[in-house]
Amino acid sequence: MGFPNVALRGGTYYWRKKITVAGTCLTLSLPLRTGNFNSARSIALRLGTAVETLRMAYGQSSGMGPDKLKRVFSDAMRWQLQRILEDQAGSRAPAGEHATTNSIHAEAWSFLAQNGPDAKWSLDDLEQLVASGWKFVDAKAVGNAVFDYQSGSVVSGSQLQSYVERFGISSTQENLDRMKRTVCAARAAACREATGRLSAADDFTADWIQDALADTTPFAFEQMPESGPEEHPSSVATEKEPPAPTSDNRGTTRAKKLLLEATEECIALHESEKAWDTVTVGQVRTALRLFDHACGRGIHIQDLEQSHVQAFVKLCRALPGRWGRTAEEKAGGIAASLDRATRMDDADIGLSQATINKHLTWITAVLEFAAGDNEADGHRPAQPLSFKSARKGIARKARLQRKRDRDKRASWSKQEIAHLLSATVWTGAAGIDHRLDPGTEIIHDAWYWLPLMLVLYGGRSSELAGLALTEVHEQAEIPHFVIDFTEDRKLKTVQSIRKLPVHPELIRLGFIDYVTQIRAAGCKMLFPEMSSPNSSSFASTFYKSIFSKWRAWAFPEGTAWRHKQRGAWKDKDVHSFRGTATSLLKGHVQDSVRCDIFGHEGETETSRTYDEEAALGIKLEALRYLSPLTAHIQPSLPIRIRPVGRLRHGVRAQAR
Repeated sequence: MGFPNVALRGGTYYWRKKITVAGTCLTLSLPLRTGNFNSARSIALRLGTAVETLRMAYGQSSGMGPDKLKRVFSDAMRWQLQRILEDQAGSRAPAGEHATTNSIHAEAWSFLAQNGPDAKWSLDDLEQLVASGWKFVDAKAVGNAVFDYQSGSVVSGSQLQSYVERFGISSTQENLDRMKRTVCAARAAACREATGRLSAADDFTADWIQDALADTTPFAFEQMPESGPEEHPSSVATEKEPPAPTSDNRGTTRAKKLLLEATEECIALHESEKAWDTVTVGQVRTALRLFDHACGRGIHIQDLEQSHVQAFVKLCRALPGRWGRTAEEKAGGIAASLDRATRMDDADIGLSQATINKHLTWITAVLEFAAGDNEADGHRPAQPLSFKSARKGIARKARLQRKRDRDKRASWSKQEIAHLLSATVWTGAAGIDHRLDPGTEIIHDAWYWLPLMLVLYGGRSSELAGLALTEVHEQAEIPHFVIDFTEDRKLKTVQSIRKLPVHPELIRLGFIDYVTQIRAAGCKMLFPEMSSPNSSSFASTFYKSIFSKWRAWAFPEGTAWRHKQRGAWKDKDVHSFRGTATSLLKGHVQDSVRCDIFGHEGETETSRTYDEEAALGIKLEALRYLSPLTAHIQPSLPIRIRPVGRLRHGVRAQAR
């Protein structure tokens, strides 16, 4: 969750900004003395206002007057109107349908213009529309349109940047926000203007007759004379002037855009706006590399055809289920993966439909980015591509049946969890680097706490292993964690933002004292040894350094559920604790509370959008149902954290 001019440094947020006052360039850098993002954001907004006040005192305001806003409105409205009119002219739908669609979108854009691009559509807004005379289905469509707009960039960064450059607007956050609202208002006006230009008459060419009679421009189409015995077509061709060059040969024709070039530009924009992390960027590059390969490699966006979509699906079905993993494939690329597939069993070949759909999502995102906001600047296929059949796949009903019977992720049983938690980690190990060998040492670190937390919360390992100390509030009335986006750890979705009480079992085992000692050691992370600079995520670090070794100790031959799927062995894993926890709470705890604990979306639109998060006290009582899973573990006091020299990832004792 980024914010301009604000950065987290050593557990404290800093505000930094460059300004020019009276011809002098100044760099301001101030500690905000808080590790809470919301507090830092509030302080940063006030500092930004103070800076603008200072600039205005020197006659150097970076504000934006009505004249510039008017130019933004005019440009945005004209472009939007042009696109709507083109869509209406090219559609056979009756005028009434266009009018209804325009009204819905006009109302949605007006909502965003009045309340801001990030405003939340509520039940009150729905009821107000219905009360004002809207049909319920149309009023609901307005809300859906708002959600659809907000699923991407309501107003693209490229459009705002073009206004900044062409109209001389200072790119302050306030100016950008005002421009976004203005563009939304312009789009609403364009929708209403397009409705006013609709014609209900079937003969829409009637108004064109007089203009056609008055038109004296040369014909664009001239019929060739019929060939006769006295005149040969070839002789006619030689006597006539050479044909005018087509639009493809004119010097003003814009250059085509390579698909992979557009991919990198799209990635660069999303990275600059902190919209995509490194994992997402890797997924985007993989998807577009596959698509480009299926199209013949080095294809331009303008040359894409519907057949390329079928070729992409065919390629995905021909690859190994787990492709690109061997040394030969890494060196030889996709061709080497296809060659390897020829020597594999049919059951191990082909990407899943879910993976194909994920790839199609990123392909669509890149193509939408390349298309831009207007016809003049964008790059599009000659004919629009459809991915509907590619997403649907084949034999959908059979695939769903297989998923229910076999491919569904299994949960840990209570007996399996008891065996896992009988490890020497909690009873006495041979040493800090020999946690699964019997001994007398119990060390309170990630090895000790994280497995317990996975069992007691059913949480995602990336969330728990990546907890910063700023997210731990052990001195609160109800000690709790605040799981939020940080500079070090991303979350799966915005629903993952939530508060979790510190489980009573953790408190019984001395967790509060552990937090106190880690703070005193000057650490930034709750589990500093999980912060690996060479790992793609905290989940990956936990899996490789702890979970895989722990599971292998408990189940050397794998669990009874272990099976082979698409060329890879599958077994119960970290996520399986999630299924166990949610199953044990089911029937005892309301579904909405379970969703708030696990960071899931609600099952209805009302619960997803309008319900408040359950209180900490309610969550605490719900989590007590999981206490029996760890009740057999005895406290080991006093708390003993890792030595100071071992409070980071990758440090091991010297071999004996």
